[in-house]
Amino acid sequence: MPKYQRHYAWTAEEIDDLKADLAGSLKARKASQERPHFFGGLVTVARPHAGSATKLEVIDGQQRLATFVILVAQVINVMLELSTKLVADADGSLRKFLEDRAGTLRAQFLRLDDTVSLKVEDVARLELSKPDYLFFVQLIQGNNPDDAERTSHKLLKAAYVSLGKYIADLVAQESIDHQKVTQLANIAKVLEVDWTVIHMETTTVQHAYNLFQVLNDRGVGLTEGELLRAKTMEVLDAVATQEQLDRIEKCWDDILSEAPGRVEEVLRWIFASHTGKRPGKTTLYDEFLQHLIPSHPAVLTASQAASLVTAVENLGKDFKKIALMLDGQWPLPGHSTVTAWDRDRLGLLLRELKHTNCIPLLIAATALKQKTFSDIVQMLERFVFRYKSVSNAHIGPATNVYNKHAVAIRAAPSTYKVTTLRADLQPLLLTHASDSRFTTALGELEYSTLASNKTIKYFLMTIEHYARWYQDGANGAPVCKDKSRVLDFANTTLEHIYPQNSSPSDPHLTPVVQSLGNLTILGPTDNDAVGNKPFLQKKAVFAKSTISLNVQISSLAVWNVAAVNAWKEGLKTMALKIFVV
Repeated sequence: MPKYQRHYAWTAEEIDDLKADLAGSLKARKASQERPHFFGGLVTVARPHAGSATKLEVIDGQQRLATFVILVAQVINVMLELSTKLVADADGSLRKFLEDRAGTLRAQFLRLDDTVSLKVEDVARLELSKPDYLFFVQLIQGNNPDDAERTSHKLLKAAYVSLGKYIADLVAQESIDHQKVTQLANIAKVLEVDWTVIHMETTTVQHAYNLFQVLNDRGVGLTEGELLRAKTMEVLDAVATQEQLDRIEKCWDDILSEAPGRVEEVLRWIFASHTGKRPGKTTLYDEFLQHLIPSHPAVLTASQAASLVTAVENLGKDFKKIALMLDGQWPLPGHSTVTAWDRDRLGLLLRELKHTNCIPLLIAATALKQKTFSDIVQMLERFVFRYKSVSNAHIGPATNVYNKHAVAIRAAPSTYKVTTLRADLQPLLLTHASDSRFTTALGELEYSTLASNKTIKYFLMTIEHYARWYQDGANGAPVCKDKSRVLDFANTTLEHIYPQNSSPSDPHLTPVVQSLGNLTILGPTDNDAVGNKPFLQKKAVFAKSTISLNVQISSLAVWNVAAVNAWKEGLKTMALKIFVV
């Protein structure tokens, strides 16, 4: 297989289809109604090898060809295993038949004698591309490799196990040795005679690749990432050095190790980060290819090849940074100028607020200094909570701003000013998340016993982080004045100040029990301590809390409807100062 072929991708669904095909062909052959079965197409290109016979590189058909080889290997395995267990074989004829047929199948489909530099060598008929090569060899040889870390390795092993069990079960259905051998003979005949392929051999890689694209209809059966890998490897094959080819192959291997849906999503983010626009729903491959190889030359120069290798390597770096960010990790090396609190805001933005539209901007911003990147994260965090999470404004205008600034950063990272981002986001808040709209929506937030309450939890945790800045006069941009304390989102809980299950209940407070004004945050141990206790008993716990908001609540003499409403209004007033850009 050439380097630009995709890795093995058949799942249980395709394997089950293959079993059904085999069952149908086997049933017809047993009834003496041999039924030809079209196994698919195969596109290859001739590749002369010095001192050896011409080899064919598979451009399309790898999946079915690799699976067919696995199937043949397992038929051979079952034949040889049965040959050692025959009971009714006094003259040894059944054993000899199985051994001879196994040898024939091996010579037809698995191995051949090739003359290499005046030496006859036993070589594999099919070699997969580098990432799957050794694993596939060990699998076919029956060595049971257990290092199935790559997705393609797991799928190869699953296919091997599934097909092996299927063939063994077909044989086990028969009760006597002669019938078992006949079953295997029929299976072999199906593979040798009944199943056919259309083999299209071309003389140039370009012709083969053009046919490959037509047969796959621009991505039907292949993902955009796999097509981009195929095309970039193909155009580099004739001009790049082996060292360059190895580098770019490693990059694509790492990129495509992710789930196909995630690969496409990240490609779209990176494309927007470079171009300032989102690719079309069905044109990602073409648009990204134009980005990687702008002029689409038929043959690359050495300089163009080097530029393409660099572009793919940068693509791989961006993939790794995005993977870190989506996992809540800081994507920049060295943390001397940012604190754990600063780094935690990135996870809150992407994982808790689930705002990924800004990733094109964030991946571009990794070219900036640590402090500048952190400032952008915190600005986006406050912006998106007000704009989208609470005010529910359409994200399109904000996404356009993100993409515009991603392009600006990539064009001139050393001169980029965060103030320009602030200047473009502020009008969106004024228009779509005004003070009145924001505070009205905040006031309508209520605790839900059925849905997630992440929005309320995030809001109260953020208010707590900026509370000291607010109490000191709220001067300038919002600043957390105690970054030594990082509240753990997962282990921070919402607490009803007037309990949900109060006994006895208060008819005045019951209607507002789920109101934002009746909620606060606690650590897990604090929550256990207060439970469903009445306010007068909770006051002592609140007074000792490390949460400043709770200390303020503990200073109140009573907790009634007026206190709930006043507390909610106070939170809204603080929010207007904190959630700004």
